[in-house]
Amino acid sequence: MAKSNNTFTSSTTNNSSPLVSLYWDCQNVKVSQERAEFLQTFAKEQGDVICQKAYSNWQRENKKYAKFLSGIGFQRINVPSFAKNSVDNQLIVDCIEEAYSNASANIFIIASGDGDFTSLGHVLKNKGKKVIIFAQQGGVSQSLIDIADESHIIERLDEEKSKLPSFRDRSLLDRALTHRSYINENPSAGEDNERLEFLGDAVLNFISGAFLYNYDPAMKMNESQLTRLRSKLVEGQQLAIFAKELDLAKKMRLGNGAIKEGGRRNLSLLSDTFEAVVGAYFLDSGIDAVITFIEPLLSSAIRDLCSTETTLDNSILVDSKGRFQEWALANFVENPEYFIIDESGLDHAKEFTAEVRVKGKVYGVGTGRRKQDAEKRAAEAALKKVEVE
Repeated sequence: MAKSNNTFTSSTTNNSSPLVSLYWDCQNVKVSQERAEFLQTFAKEQGDVICQKAYSNWQRENKKYAKFLSGIGFQRINVPSFAKNSVDNQLIVDCIEEAYSNASANIFIIASGDGDFTSLGHVLKNKGKKVIIFAQQGGVSQSLIDIADESHIIERLDEEKSKLPSFRDRSLLDRALTHRSYINENPSAGEDNERLEFLGDAVLNFISGAFLYNYDPAMKMNESQLTRLRSKLVEGQQLAIFAKELDLAKKMRLGNGAIKEGGRRNLSLLSDTFEAVVGAYFLDSGIDAVITFIEPLLSSAIRDLCSTETTLDNSILVDSKGRFQEWALANFVENPEYFIIDESGLDHAKEFTAEVRVKGKVYGVGTGRRKQDAEKRAAEAALKKVEVE
């Protein structure tokens, strides 16, 4: 249901970001915190948001949601008339006025559940605008779908929540999804997820350890092997895979800068958010519920990591740091040392550089989003240097 259109007004020239306006008919596409955040995030991902308006007779709307919308930057447009389509008409008039102004957006996002906005779509298209429609199931005309560049059914946003467990305290999940970059731009939004990330890391280590111990007693792995395999299950890259399976990239609450820097594709942010969700769910529902949630993910991951024929193969159970340690001990009777020699990037997208030394000599250098990932890359480089397969 999406078509492409590369026609924009002159403000998109010189490789600048397109300007975006979001218009929301809140009487027909009802307000919820999840929908508000999704629409706002979607708009930010299209370009620079210059307008986000929410239309309704606000005396009749839920005051909690009205306050929330104002708190995250929506301009609430009050339409006091009770006449049919009065909200639709006001929204259409405002859109057209903007389209003909000198400071108009290039992309118009319209969220409305009913009413034929086809005439508005024609006006916007004739002015060279990109039109994106969010509508309720069965509540939008086919002619509008045909003229829009993109159209989406709003109920499908609600379906996405099913990939996460149900939270009794929704505020815990909201906090787990909130990166500090979002709080920096929205100070009234509460707490970021870093404390929950710390808790989730501890919970994951415990659950993965117990899971491996009981997974297959016949494997008879020793402590060192179990530790290495647990490390693989909870390392950043694997946790980012779990996050992608749960669609956390779409749900993370990020600041504008983090979004523009590709935060939703950042493996470190995905990994951290997954840990925070685990910590939040532990506080919400207890350890047994977390185990039920996590173990299917671990089972899938361990099947990918090893099979019954290769489980005891050192190439699987011994990571690069362990293999280089074995080489260093065999050749120098000394453990390798790892040093973080540089870090760069913004807070939400740090990159660390590590080097590994034996007896003061540098054998490898590596980079990664986490310090431990940089050290692993350094060990891999060192292994290549000493030709250990």
